This record gives sequence, C-alpha cells and structure tokens, in this order.
Amino acid sequence: MLTKLPPLLLHIQEKISNADRRARKIRVTADSVTIGSSRDADVELIQFHLPFLAEIKFARSKWWILNPKKSDNIRINGRLVELDHPLEHGDLVLLDSHSLQIEVEEDLPQVQNLGFQFQAISGDDTELWNYLVSEKQFDEILINGPDQIYVDYQGSLLLSPWKFQNESFLFETIQSYTKKTSGWLSWRLDRRLRIQAALPPVVEHPHICIRKARQNVFTLDELQNSDFGSEVEIEFLKSAVKSRQSILISGATSTGKTVLLRSLVEQIPAEQRLVIIEEESETDWPHPHAVAMESGSFGLKQSLKESLRMRPDRIIVSEIRGDEAYYFLQAINTGHLGSMTTIHANAAREALYRLENLILGSGISSNLNYIRAQLAQTINLVVQLNRETDGKRKIESITRITGIQQGVILLSDPIGQETSGIRQDILRAQK
Repeated sequence: MLTKLPPLLLHIQEKISNADRRARKIRVTADSVTIGSSRDADVELIQFHLPFLAEIKFARSKWWILNPKKSDNIRINGRLVELDHPLEHGDLVLLDSHSLQIEVEEDLPQVQNLGFQFQAISGDDTELWNYLVSEKQFDEILINGPDQIYVDYQGSLLLSPWKFQNESFLFETIQSYTKKTSGWLSWRLDRRLRIQAALPPVVEHPHICIRKARQNVFTLDELQNSDFGSEVEIEFLKSAVKSRQSILISGATSTGKTVLLRSLVEQIPAEQRLVIIEEESETDWPHPHAVAMESGSFGLKQSLKESLRMRPDRIIVSEIRGDEAYYFLQAINTGHLGSMTTIHANAAREALYRLENLILGSGISSNLNYIRAQLAQTINLVVQLNRETDGKRKIESITRITGIQQGVILLSDPIGQETSGIRQDILRAQK
C-alpha cells in the first residue's frame, strides 16, 4: 500500500561505459524500491564488477538503504553499508560504478498528495490484467516484462508494486487479440482503449503500452495546484479562452498537451457549440455542447472541411500533423475564433515553423510570406509544454504572436513583454 511518505528523489549518475554516464532522476512513490544489477530489480543498472542489490526502504519514520546480500560495493558517503544505514538529504551512495545522490525535501509535494494508493491484488494474472485495463484513474500503463509495471497517474509516472506471475500470460493475452506472434503490434480493444506492444525478437521480454481515453478532467485551478503552471500563467489562459483567442499547444510526446487542451475546453462557455476532431478517439471532452468526431479513414482534412457545415462556434483539433494545418487556419479566418489545437514541437518558434512546413509540404501554397501572414493573423498564442526529468509536466512558456514585419513573425512574452522575431532568434541560436 502507498502510505504517507516523506518525498524522496534519487539522482542517479549511471555509468554506461568507461567514458559515458547517463543522468536519471527517480521519484520514489512506494515504501520500498530495489536497485541492482539483476533484471528482477525495480531499477536495473549495468554490472561492471560484482553483482549488487540495494533496497531503499521507508521504516521507523525515516528512509533507509539496505544491503540485503551484504555486497562489498555499496557505500554511503565513502563508508561501506554492511547491513543498513539511514538516509539523509545530500547523502552520496555508490553502487558498483554508479553514484546516487539523495534528495529529501520537506517542501516537495508529499507523495500521498497524488491522491492514489496502490491496492493489493491477490488474484491471478488475469485479475491483474483486467484491473489495469479497467482502472479509469490511469492515463497509461507501461508493462516492461512481467516484473515491472508503471502507471501514469495525473501526469506522474509511478512504479507500481504489481507483477505478473508468468511471462507466458502476457504472450497469450497479446495473441488473443491479434494473430501476430512477434515484432511490433498495435490494436484497439474498443473506441477508447489503444494498445501498443513489442515482442521478441524486437525486445527480450514482452513490452506493452496501454493508452486510455482520458475521462478525468482537471480544471485549470487543479493544474495550478499541481505546479503545471503558475498562478499568473493560469489566470492568463483563463482570460485568453474567455476572449476567444486561438491557441496552439506545443510540446514533445507525453508533455500534457491533451491534458491542457481538455482543461481549456472546460473553460469555454456552455452556450458555445464545439466541434472536436480526433484521428482516433482518445478522450472524453468536458463540455455540454461538444460534438466529438473521429476522422478515421476520412482523414482530418476532410473532417475539418465537413465540420464547418455543423455550425460550430469553435473548432478543436486534437493534433495537427498534416495538410489539415491549412484548413484549420482557414476555419479560424472564417469566424471560428478561439479554436485550439496541439502540435509536436520543442519550442514556440519551432511549432510555427512546423505549421509552415506542413502547409508547404501539402502543396496547397508555396508562398512562404502568405503562409506566415496567415499564421500571424489566425494564431494568437503558443503554449509550450515540457516534461521534466522527474516526470512532472509543466508550462514552459506562453508566447503571443504580435504580427509580421518583413516576412518575420513577431513574438512577445505576454508576461515578461520581451519581443523577438523568429528569424533573428534562430540566427542567434546558430552563432
């Protein structure tokens, strides 16, 4: 069970080779986590010398490091851990050739504030599978072989205490849904449940990603309370939605783009009619007058064109990835102010360049100045999201498009009021 634990972060410098190290940051969300050279460990590290296994455990009101196998290569602050040793903030632990810095901070969010407690599952593998598939509080479930199951809960990736008893169960379950027995597999159980799997020889053990249609919507205030955005940023976004500014949400994979989009949709006045277009249905939308459409074989472009005949006040496109980019801009231009979408990009300026390239690649227009003028006229804000090393999702920046000058889209920080041109910023970055 997940109990009230002082927040603990493990900063791992993992040795990859004699010349290379990899930084990892792990937030401990259970009262025990094992770190070792065996694949049975919760966190597996490369063995360079002798096998090792350490356990980080919460007991007697404090965190401890345990040396269950009495290894000679587990040390804390230079001293051998013979059996166990209490952990304090700033301690340096050496595991074989790897280092681990301990961070225990009272001002970090308490683990129990995540609002989820792992329940004991005493049944067989079938019961565990059915629970994972049906539990509505998880956005994603990552099964890394039978012994490691992560769940994505409210934007935090939590290592669960659950394990499958038999690896063969995973093979049999996958094969019950699809005829393929090796390599990459992808299928949907229903309209709101998508599964991606990898089987040998692509991987050593079966790996499964279960992605669910999101049913829990977080208000903007709740996102603020979870440090997704500051009070100033959240209040600014509320005002932007109310004033019908068109918003582009940008970020890499799993940065919370759909989470924020849902929260913004929830802010739209109930009397306004929304048409929401997704390639595949991945979420339930929190609005009383929303028409959710799955484009499927029709394609996003055709669905977008047809949706204009359904009398929408605003159009929401779950993700722009092709020539529908042009038609989305045209929809805003024809009076559908306050429309919103998301795009995969690592910065605000990169998101705009990606939109440019999608339109250029479609062949609809080859006039770059015209495309940039359309962007400057239709998109008001770019909200850039980021996922930090501990898995927390955050607003990285909010950028306003203020106009265009000599073919350069002008950007400003509506909070910091720092104005820059896209082209100049790129040139500065290349110097």
